[in-house]
Amino acid sequence: MGTIAIIGGGIGGLASAILLARKGFHVSVFDKAATPQPVGAGFLLQPPGQAVLQKLGVLDSILKYAVPISGLQSKTVSGRTVLDLDYSALKYPSYTGLGVQRNDIYQALLLEVFSTDRIKFHWGSEVTQCTPEASKVTIVSNNEKHDFDLCILSSGANSVLAEEHFSNRIHRPYGWGCLWTTIDLPQSLAPNILHQRCKGSSKMMGILPVQNINGSYQAALYWSMKSSDIDGLNGNNFNAVKNEIEQFWPDAQQSIAPLQFHDFISAKYNDIWTPKPYKIRLVALGDICHATSPQLGQGCTMALLDAWVLSMQLNQNDDLLLKSLDNWWAIRRNQLAYVRHLSKMLTPLFQSESKTLSLFRDWLMAPIGRLPVFNNLQLRTLASNVLANKEKLNL
Repeated sequence: MGTIAIIGGGIGGLASAILLARKGFHVSVFDKAATPQPVGAGFLLQPPGQAVLQKLGVLDSILKYAVPISGLQSKTVSGRTVLDLDYSALKYPSYTGLGVQRNDIYQALLLEVFSTDRIKFHWGSEVTQCTPEASKVTIVSNNEKHDFDLCILSSGANSVLAEEHFSNRIHRPYGWGCLWTTIDLPQSLAPNILHQRCKGSSKMMGILPVQNINGSYQAALYWSMKSSDIDGLNGNNFNAVKNEIEQFWPDAQQSIAPLQFHDFISAKYNDIWTPKPYKIRLVALGDICHATSPQLGQGCTMALLDAWVLSMQLNQNDDLLLKSLDNWWAIRRNQLAYVRHLSKMLTPLFQSESKTLSLFRDWLMAPIGRLPVFNNLQLRTLASNVLANKEKLNL
């Protein structure tokens, strides 16, 4: 086995390409975008994701602008604490999150890809067909056929190919999403904290520092919305939404005021789960097989871990490919299932129209969460080291 196709050139796809090329495979990446472009917001990268980037040799360049995040603080608009998590309480003193612009990771990985002669990139190439067989997998892109030994699907939550090949794949919209943009970090907010504010369970806003350029901080702003409201948003009714955002968090008003409708990008959340995301000569990784809402801040880290573990299992002289894929999924499945189920449980507490759930969150779950055993579990979950099968990760 010597040739691999990767469909989708996002962070998970690029990381997979680099790791597999280093093991001697010839990798072809197919991306429907005409030119390199990251898709998505700034995000919180957890310690295991940082470790994968360190193995890839790109973490140091990302750290030039990324922001160490020491904890998460979530409060109601009345000032009641919902969550107050501090990475320093873990037994791993070096653990912190990392607020990072998606483009900074993407560009660092892209430079590594371009420096590797075993990786060929096909821009503007939408794959319309993928046919795995016993001896090869054939893909069709721009009406051209290409044969490979293995195909990796890494093309995002709405992949048509995943729907075709994994009939038991679960894909349920949450009915909620967000508007996001980048703002100057308000001076009243600490630059090393993920800040959240919520009102009931139907209004939530997050401000995450993601970039530090000579002491000037940029932050990703997230504003929770129902999917139906996102669908109806346009330039004519945007000002009403913007006014609501400004009033919701007055400290951020000065940073938000200059923004226009075109400065915001929308995202909708899905519950996606594939009980067995592989078959002979075909495997799916990242959001395409296990997307969640971003309540736990795990998406990018989980994709990077998928790529890392897969590269550890595959070998060029792999005569037992299915066994290698079995091993990959055995290592990844429990952690991914944990993240998925916890996300399903938490999402309605922050994104729903249930007054009962918001009261439960504020008056029962929040105090319980401050008990040492539960606080530690929350921290370990946030840091992605729950059910991580660490002895097999070799990170």
